[in-house]
Amino acid sequence: MTEWSHWRRQLRHNGERRLLVLSGSQEWAIARAGELVDDNGNGNCLWLGEAAAARASCPQSKFQVALGQEYDSLVFNAYSGLHPDAFGAAAGAVMAGGIVLLLCPPLCEWPAYADPDLVRYVALPEQAAGINSHFLHRFTSLLRQDAEVLLWHQSSPFPALPALSRTLWQPVRDRRGCLNSQQRHALAMMLQAARRRQPLVLTADRGRGKSCLLGLAAERLLAADYRVLLTAPSPGAAAQALAQCDGPLDFIAPDALLAQQPDADILLIDEAAAIPVPMLLTLARRYCCLFASTEHGYEGTGLGFQLKFQPALTALVPDWKKVHMDTPARWSLRDPLEPLVFRLLALDADPATPPREGELTLRRVNRQQLLDDERLLQQLFGLLILAHYQTRPSDLRQLLDAPDLSLVVAFRAAIPVAAALLTREGALPPALGQAIWRGQRRPRGHLLPQSLAFHGGIEEACRFSYQRVMRIVVHPHCQQQGIGSRLLNWLQLESQQQEYDFLGASFGASTELLDFWQNNGFGAVRIGLGIDGASGLHAAMMLWPRSPQAQQMLPLWQGQFSANLTFYRRGLLRDLPDAWRRHLKLLPPASAATRDNTIAHDFAFYHRDLLCDQAALARFIQANAPLTPLSRCQQQLLHALLAPGAVPAEVARQQGLPGQKAVIQQCRLLLRHFFSVPSDT
Repeated sequence: MTEWSHWRRQLRHNGERRLLVLSGSQEWAIARAGELVDDNGNGNCLWLGEAAAARASCPQSKFQVALGQEYDSLVFNAYSGLHPDAFGAAAGAVMAGGIVLLLCPPLCEWPAYADPDLVRYVALPEQAAGINSHFLHRFTSLLRQDAEVLLWHQSSPFPALPALSRTLWQPVRDRRGCLNSQQRHALAMMLQAARRRQPLVLTADRGRGKSCLLGLAAERLLAADYRVLLTAPSPGAAAQALAQCDGPLDFIAPDALLAQQPDADILLIDEAAAIPVPMLLTLARRYCCLFASTEHGYEGTGLGFQLKFQPALTALVPDWKKVHMDTPARWSLRDPLEPLVFRLLALDADPATPPREGELTLRRVNRQQLLDDERLLQQLFGLLILAHYQTRPSDLRQLLDAPDLSLVVAFRAAIPVAAALLTREGALPPALGQAIWRGQRRPRGHLLPQSLAFHGGIEEACRFSYQRVMRIVVHPHCQQQGIGSRLLNWLQLESQQQEYDFLGASFGASTELLDFWQNNGFGAVRIGLGIDGASGLHAAMMLWPRSPQAQQMLPLWQGQFSANLTFYRRGLLRDLPDAWRRHLKLLPPASAATRDNTIAHDFAFYHRDLLCDQAALARFIQANAPLTPLSRCQQQLLHALLAPGAVPAEVARQQGLPGQKAVIQQCRLLLRHFFSVPSDT
């Protein structure tokens, strides 16, 4: 322990951090980690996962507590699951001289360990049993390859501590409070942008001092009599900025900021990538904003901020400024922990640029091929990141471990040009399908059948099998060549050798994407009633029928969707853009009375959703008389709730009922007047 303490002091001296893996039984690893942490003495430790009874710990699912914080030590108990997002976020919060203690089973046994985190990648918990983790195979291999990683096996003595350089790392703040030339340049740019009322975006990876610079800028601006506000996804994420500002800097949450609209000359936004893009754009319209954002995926939204928000900001304010920092402020440039975490989680995965011309080769790529070819894995994961602006480190684990996923790739000159990530869904047991339809069960996954059944009012949806295209992406260098359509066409032709009913997709419905999917033979079967907080778009679900049964059923589903959409366009979807409406291809409305009757019955006696069923319920009460009479007040309440655009909370207020829950229960009771007894079938 004397040697350990001396070595820790030397780490702080040269500004580096290290990873120590404690590989053995959980009891042994917890006990040894406790001794090592306690020996450090300052108590500034974050413990994620199970710990000894007397020690404070945090579940991995609550890893957001690490954002915006600094810790001298991190204990990550992987026996509680290796949650990639939690590991990346927490490791990024460890300060210079810090240690990450990773507790895990013996490395050779770890990939076969029943990791609790695997439950997140399957529909039912029992499906996680027996999965041999490709993600952990790769993870343990990278740990063994890194000479800077300390490995302590239970059956072995404590590892020899490597010699450290004697170079002193001692960041000294200048008179402005900056630690290096990049910070000085960024602060000057921020102050200049504020004076000119010009938006600015400050980007960097973790540990570069973005939050501190916001605080320093706020102090200078407040001293010059600017009205300055600070917002962030959480108060904890704003803690560093507040700590660096001696002036009266007020923090206000983003939703409160939108609701209250307080006056301000400058709005500082920390961890902007973790705030939905539509909310950021609304703030940018109301205030002169200085945005600070992490670029690589600890929070999982950095690339989305780059791909989605920044082009939208350009359309709004073409002359906004951007400044980037890559010099670490919280640890030395020689620190080996950050590049290790980047490798383990593929945080900087970058697709290779393919040639614009040449023959395309399309084929499936399996997990073993990804495991055997790290370069291919990095290229493909980087390509998939481009397809979705909220990619997180957990998506890498899903790609390598989720049992129902498959990957189809288009290559040109051996370089990935395009890819489609698919997942199997549906074909659920009848009892489970009925429970989903009635609102009694909501298992993980199975997006298409669950949403079509519960939200779309298609009772038989869970019986059918689906291949859902989770992501489809073409490298930007090769777009507008029809490659995405060729990829879908290959999937449609290949489907003759596959056993499923529908090829499907769910996506944020821009007019361009509506055209893309419909031009490739997909038909719309559902539109989300609300706007997605991250994309600012309504979600659309589209299907292409493969089997004869699917070909027979799809027009019926599309007809019902058209009938429902006609209703919702007079209410909840009245604000759909005209251009969006023109691009959507619909079949004539064709609702079935028997389907409406089933929806009304199971809404009345079970837990179906009022807003999703509103169209069917309105048709039902118009076509049917109650078996037991309703009073005039009851009739008025029922018609008020089923009017296009009715908002249950507002109807409750008008009717003098306690709230939304109470008024929906009243609606169920009133609809029971139309039936004799509930059916168990």
